Amino acid sequence: MQTIRHNLDNQAQLVCFGESEEQSVACSLSSFRPVSEDDVRKMILKSSPKSCELDPMPTSLLFECIDEVVPAVTHVVNESFLSGIFPSMFKTAIVKPLLKKPSLDQDDLKNYRPVSNLSFLSKVAEKLVLSQLSEYLNANQLFSPVQSAYRPNHSTETALVKIVNDLLLALDDGKVSVLTLLDLSAAFDTIDHNILLHRLEHAFGITGTALSWIRSYLSDRDQTVVVNGLKSEPFRLLYGVPQGSVLGPILFVLY
Repeated sequence: MQTIRHNLDNQAQLVCFGESEEQSVACSLSSFRPVSEDDVRKMILKSSPKSCELDPMPTSLLFECIDEVVPAVTHVVNESFLSGIFPSMFKTAIVKPLLKKPSLDQDDLKNYRPVSNLSFLSKVAEKLVLSQLSEYLNANQLFSPVQSAYRPNHSTETALVKIVNDLLLALDDGKVSVLTLLDLSAAFDTIDHNILLHRLEHAFGITGTALSWIRSYLSDRDQTVVVNGLKSEPFRLLYGVPQGSVLGPILFVLY
């Protein structure tokens, strides 16, 4: 990953600080709305009851005690939104590498995907932000119309339908088509935080404590890798968004 990042650094500076600045959008999202206890309760109950070893209690127990827990969780989330600070205790991840396909060589590290296991409450907070962020982006039509991943009702199938339709229309017009495919190496892991924050502000109108919250969410994260019960020492993440997080996919799309 360091090699990939090194090769990107020069271009990254040009993209982020070049002469062709993005035009600011007319709309703006300067803060996240406070959530109610009912909002938090519904989000918890809609979530998968999976537990992570980072959780202070099993998720099943949290569900059983939800009436007692919800007021405290609501307070933490609203204080986080108000201050623009993502709680530091939510910034730790346990990474358990997963083989991308059963047929791949298990001895080749490139064949593994570093999925991050995050605490249950951190993902609840992310989902509450995702709900408001998606609402803002959809209401102001800020998604690219041809973006076909990490969006409801958009998938590889809709992407293929669009491409095949374009090819058939070109064929009907007697045109020659050339299809170019690009595969990004370590796409989630190499996201430059400065470029992402710059785009969120200038291309999508995310400012104020909303932008501060996302900056806090991205910064000072660390992770520990677990393989066959053995743990690595925690190490700091300087770039990227966690694979397995709730906000990771939409932040990648906006990037």
